[in-house]
Amino acid sequence: MDVTWRRRLIAGVLLLAAFGIGCNPLTSVYFLMVGVDPKFEAEFRLATPDKESRVLVLCYSAPDVRTDVVGIDRQLGTQFVRQLEERRKANKEKIWIVPAHKVETFKNDNPSWKTMGAAEIGRQFDVDYVIDLEVVSLNLYEPLSHKSLYKGRCKIDLAVHDLHKPNEGPVFKSSFSAEYPRTRGPIPVADDNNTDKFRDMFLNRIATDICWKFTAHLTQEEYKCD
Repeated sequence: MDVTWRRRLIAGVLLLAAFGIGCNPLTSVYFLMVGVDPKFEAEFRLATPDKESRVLVLCYSAPDVRTDVVGIDRQLGTQFVRQLEERRKANKEKIWIVPAHKVETFKNDNPSWKTMGAAEIGRQFDVDYVIDLEVVSLNLYEPLSHKSLYKGRCKIDLAVHDLHKPNEGPVFKSSFSAEYPRTRGPIPVADDNNTDKFRDMFLNRIATDICWKFTAHLTQEEYKCD
């Protein structure tokens, strides 16, 4: 058996194993196959080859947000920062991200922080980029199901501000929407009211998709189940 065929066989086994153990995008198959298969590049690349990029993530709810969960923006921001940190390590990118707890402390110490511009807040942390995530809507339940069926839906507006170009407005903008699960129908609410588990899976899915906009990911990740 030649080397190329052996590698393909190993790759196939790993991929099947990944489907067998679940749909977490950060399973071991992601790390094992880096360098073997091609990647999709980021829509907006935060990393630069010559120096470390310093990044601040601001995640908050729009004033008229429609959501089933209070504080969902804080949970999403924490999940997104965690995943972005893991992915920049996997891709060996020179990115430093302000820890989520420091951002929350800043918000608590500055109750009127929403009246401050993204660039002004970014200067408080001495960063190069501010990723602005505005949760427009986020719901966990299938409409008209009386909260008996889970079907996550969200809409999030994204903007990236380059603090080296403060007068140019966002250097990247995108409107993100998603449904979860995508490949099957609504999930019945269990007797033990497994809302926390579903919410965490949904936020993990959202954070993954948004991370893909800023850092490369393997082509295999596009074909996982959810």
